[in-house]
Parts: sequence; structure tokens; C-alpha cells
Amino acid sequence: MYKLGVIGGMGPLATVNFYEKIVLNTDAHKDNEHINLIVLNHSTMPDRTKCIIENRKTEFLDAIRKDFETLEKIGVNTVAIPCNTSHYFYDEFKNFTNLKIINMIEETILEIKDRGIKKIAVFGTLGTLNSKVYEKYADKYGVEVKEISLEDKNSVMDIIYNIKETNNLENTDFIEILNRYCDDETIGIIACTELSLLDIDKKINTIDALNVLVNKSIELSGASVKK
Repeated sequence: MYKLGVIGGMGPLATVNFYEKIVLNTDAHKDNEHINLIVLNHSTMPDRTKCIIENRKTEFLDAIRKDFETLEKIGVNTVAIPCNTSHYFYDEFKNFTNLKIINMIEETILEIKDRGIKKIAVFGTLGTLNSKVYEKYADKYGVEVKEISLEDKNSVMDIIYNIKETNNLENTDFIEILNRYCDDETIGIIACTELSLLDIDKKINTIDALNVLVNKSIELSGASVKK
């Protein structure tokens, strides 16, 4: 019955945003033309960045393994995880299940390559940046990564956790940071689903990994993305 299983809660507001984007971007004209999906809002999931930086990976993997088991019992075909940092563990996820897991990171790099862009700047948590999960796929597909200063990395981290804490989506500091790195040659990847909640000027050269995940989720669920 359910085509798509979503492991959410990382964070909860970002999961709501992901689901809303699924609905708004599906080419459907009545209720029963939308895709059947189920969301596991696992908001008590251990913090991904802490688990990576503090080498507590087992703590996170033990928690998310149960979600894969739940989705297998439900009978979904495809799994989407709207959290960039969690994709550091993608290879471990594949050992947990035979379900199709959308690789948010790789799909984003492939989209960038298809556009003919050869340089990226990544904006996300320290877990995402320090683990170089985007660099792994950028190297694979011949895409250059522009380094972000430590000061700006820490500022972005503060912005992300402020959104988690307050749900305040008014932030001009992030726009200033984007403008320092994004230009005609370099596309900025919005690589944290909290940052995806912010209103970003379309004139800034960016791509949102969450939007890539949304479109792939719709397509793999047998529906079409709204043009």
C-alpha cells in the first residue's frame, strides 16, 4: 500500500517541510493521485553530528536500524531520509535492509553534474562538513569543492541549531555567508534540512538537497513531479 517510507524527525520541522514539498510538487489533481507514504517522526534520534564527531556511531545506527525494520514490516518500496548528516552512514543503512534507499547526497551531486556545474560549496552541519560526505561523491563525479572558512562553518552550525531550538526562520546572516562563496562558477549546496526552511534569494546560485530528495521520492513512488 505505502510506496514511500520517510525516516524523519531530524528535525521535526524539516520533516514537515519535506512532506509539504512532496504534496506541493506532485503532479496530482485530486487526493487519490498523490503518493501513499508513511512518516516515522523519530525525533528522539541521537544527534547525528555528535555521534560522528564523538565517535558514538553505534548509538545512532542502533536507533535507525529499528526504523528500517518497521518500514520493512509495513511494506514500503523506497526509503527517504530528509537529513543530510545521516547520509554519512549510508553504506551501513544498505546493510540493514534490501529496501531502496535514496542517496540524497549522490543524487544532488548528479543533478549538479547534469547542469554542467563543476564547483560546489557545501553549507551544513559540522557532522556533514567534517565527515566530507559531499566530497566523497564530488570526487567520484569530478566536481571541485570550494573550502569554507572555519568561522563560517561554525556560524552556519549556530544558525542550524538556533532553528532547531527556536523555529525562528528569520536569518540574514546565512544569506551573507552564501554571498561570500556562491557565484557564477560555484553553486552552494543547501546541505541541511533546517537551512532548507530559510527563505533564500533565488538570485543566489544555490541548489537545495532537500528539493532533490523530494523530486526523486516522487519519481520513485510512481508519480510525476509538477512542472
